[in-house]
Amino acid sequence: MSNQSTHVSYGSWVLLLALALIWGTSFLFTSIGLETFSPLFITFFRLVCGAAVLTCLVYIKHLRLPFTLKDWGTFFVLGLVGNAAPFFLIAWGQQSVPSGLAGVLMAIMPIMTMLIAHFTVVGETLSRYKLAGAATAFIGVAILLNPSLANTGLLVHQLCILAAASCYALNAVLVRRLSKHHPMVGGAGMLIASSLIAFPFFISQGLDQLSMANLMTASFLSILWLGALSTGVASLIYFNIIQKAGPSFLANMNFMVPVVAYVLGVTILGESATAISLVAIGIIFSGVALTRYKAK
Repeated sequence: MSNQSTHVSYGSWVLLLALALIWGTSFLFTSIGLETFSPLFITFFRLVCGAAVLTCLVYIKHLRLPFTLKDWGTFFVLGLVGNAAPFFLIAWGQQSVPSGLAGVLMAIMPIMTMLIAHFTVVGETLSRYKLAGAATAFIGVAILLNPSLANTGLLVHQLCILAAASCYALNAVLVRRLSKHHPMVGGAGMLIASSLIAFPFFISQGLDQLSMANLMTASFLSILWLGALSTGVASLIYFNIIQKAGPSFLANMNFMVPVVAYVLGVTILGESATAISLVAIGIIFSGVALTRYKAK
């Protein structure tokens, strides 16, 4: 697969663009959902809708979910780290963080994946280019966070977004070590498990928002989009890209999703695009790109 990214089909690029648009809109729709609902409510319904869509797709493709305690123990660990925790952290953070900035902060995920893998996966070493790229990306993040240092509340919400990126990074490493299932089966199992994890919290704190008036709002439609499209259908596209073009090609997503999120935040929600934020974005992207450089 070493040269797959240079020989991918037109269809794979279409799928990649579609996935970038779907994932990029998730920050926009989270902001809209927060106009009516709490982060916990958004998280739970996103998980349930995503689980329903992906489980249906599993059985349509004649696959089967496992029933052993060991398998479901793995799903619960991965579901907590890869779905429930980051979904909630992103929604909670976006109560104060603009959607575009949230998308950009998530660009740190491949850097965190690289660092975690270095200490936990045999054969994953840090080259000088990876170290330089990580340092560069963190400088960009520091520039983005600097204006918030005087506002502790905002800074905490921004750190929550970074914590969500770290959860995704940890999950990417854990999946390689723990999950032996078909990716779609593993994805459905994770979403079912994470829905069960979130259910007690929803029962205790989210039921009061479940009214007919709230269900008729644009906010609830946004949550349905997050669950059915950004979580369920997006997973199917993700697996198809992996199968057809490989993970190296999919890594282009690290540059595309933050751009989509930032542009949508500015054009649709009217979020500000300052010169300093654009400089920071450029620095973060430069760092991510540097980590992918391989000396000849």
